[in-house]
Amino acid sequence: MSRSRLTDRISPAEILQRLIIILSVVCFVFFLIVPIITIFSGVVTDSKGNYVGMENFRSYFANPSLLTAILNSIKISVVTTLISVTIAYMLAYAMNRTAIKCKAVYKYISMLPLFVPTMVHGLALTYLFGKKGILTSMGVDFPVAGEVGIVIAEVIYTLPQAYMVLMVALSSTDYRLYEAASAFGSSSVRSFFSITLPGSKYGLISAATLCFTLSFTDFGAPQAIGANYPVLSTSIYKYVVGQQNFQMGAVIGVLLTIPAVISFAIDRISAKKAANNEISSKAVAYKITPSTGRDIFYQIFCTVVSILILSIFLAVFTIAFIKRWPYEKVFTLEHFDFSSKLVGSGISTFIFSIKMAAITAIAGTLAVFLTAYMVYKTRPMPMLRKTIHFCSMLPMALPGMVVGLAYIMFFNKPFFDIEALQIRVMNPFNVLYQTMWIMVIANIIHMFSTTYITASTALKKLDKEYENAADSMNIPFYKIMAKVSIPMCITAVLETAQYFFLNSMTTISALVFLYSPQSKPAALSLVSMEDNGDFESAAAMSLIIFACNVGMRIIYEIVNKTLAKRMSRWENPKQAEKTAKKAA
Repeated sequence: MSRSRLTDRISPAEILQRLIIILSVVCFVFFLIVPIITIFSGVVTDSKGNYVGMENFRSYFANPSLLTAILNSIKISVVTTLISVTIAYMLAYAMNRTAIKCKAVYKYISMLPLFVPTMVHGLALTYLFGKKGILTSMGVDFPVAGEVGIVIAEVIYTLPQAYMVLMVALSSTDYRLYEAASAFGSSSVRSFFSITLPGSKYGLISAATLCFTLSFTDFGAPQAIGANYPVLSTSIYKYVVGQQNFQMGAVIGVLLTIPAVISFAIDRISAKKAANNEISSKAVAYKITPSTGRDIFYQIFCTVVSILILSIFLAVFTIAFIKRWPYEKVFTLEHFDFSSKLVGSGISTFIFSIKMAAITAIAGTLAVFLTAYMVYKTRPMPMLRKTIHFCSMLPMALPGMVVGLAYIMFFNKPFFDIEALQIRVMNPFNVLYQTMWIMVIANIIHMFSTTYITASTALKKLDKEYENAADSMNIPFYKIMAKVSIPMCITAVLETAQYFFLNSMTTISALVFLYSPQSKPAALSLVSMEDNGDFESAAAMSLIIFACNVGMRIIYEIVNKTLAKRMSRWENPKQAEKTAKKAA
């Protein structure tokens, strides 16, 4: 009788919500939690699965070269963070607080490194300053192989990421503080150190932790230009791919995770404190006052930074279209014929990447927004929804190489032996190993946290009256979600989709352990080309990836502006009930 009454009280729509919530938890368990447990269990077991305690750690730290890799990774990350955050802060300051010209041009140029794999930055430096490099042949002697090259490549990689964070930090201010300081006779320098810098401190912390984590865990740049300079990311690659030593790989994976977890914790604490110090609604927007000396300095600074970034892409462009630099400086397109260098005919590797990135974008966007909607816009099963929120944030603390290693250690096993119960359990997910689908899932999990924050932020801004009106009229949640919530969050939806697509096209670390000769993304083909010394074809493939990503970004901008205009009528909260009725 009680079951019947309970069923009467639960609507079909709520049953569907519960099923989606349970399914989300199950997916996180098998595609996130269990792989992480697998990699941590590999730390305390040997190759046969026997428990060895901390023996793997002792073996690692007993090797002087591996201990050097840790110190090198920390050194590279600290130096990269200091340089990248300083340049990014000056760029963001120039965009927000000066009257320089061509701001849009500088902005778009600073974003260009996002459209290519990190390995391209290292390859470009080799094209410029290598033994037969473009600038080297002109008499410029600047050896970049090793530590110096890695730092420069990592600065190029992390600069746009830090710039975007600091742009937000410096765009939010109350001009009344500067007016008060001016009234008391405070100089511009003193105002900077007493108002501007303290006001952007949380942005600086976030940018610093982001740069440190990205450079500490990056694989592409050290692989391309690191030479024999050991770092953790290349060490884990050599152990897993070169020696098939998953236990030592698991140890290095844990070491890679520790700084990422610490950085994540610092960033979350900083974000909470920043939220408690939000700008008042009565704040006055910053007014830029002309200053000839300041504007000239920042105009020159932004121009120099832009030229340096463009030189990277110019080097790639030159090598891709020159027959053989510096011996045969003849224009050619033969480097774009990959049939003799990649599996399949023509550019099948690139086509595979497009397919993988498109599926990742569609499936990832759907998963992220459905998950965020369940967490923030539904009521059933509050404990499971909190669990989903925790799992959604967890990937932010996991480097891409750790995700990839966890996946190969879990999905590669056809069965698991449970010694305590003396039973062998088949692994139903083994069929995904070395297929495109495991790479799609790895990409979604790897990028889940960032996109989840975007989706949840957009959904939390929506007026609760939409759901209240829908409940009062017994309108199913999926109709409100499809016809109200998603259209009103269309900018966030498009941003999430293009984020998944662009990063799927450029990521290397998350997939470097998961591909097969028949399923190799274009970004990973750069690793093979670099190993074989085929720099010209690597440059050609880099340009194709770059052109594809830039084209996708242009499409995103056009579609976003068009839909934003059409959806502007949804922004009036007073139309909530009317909109809900239409959705019915």
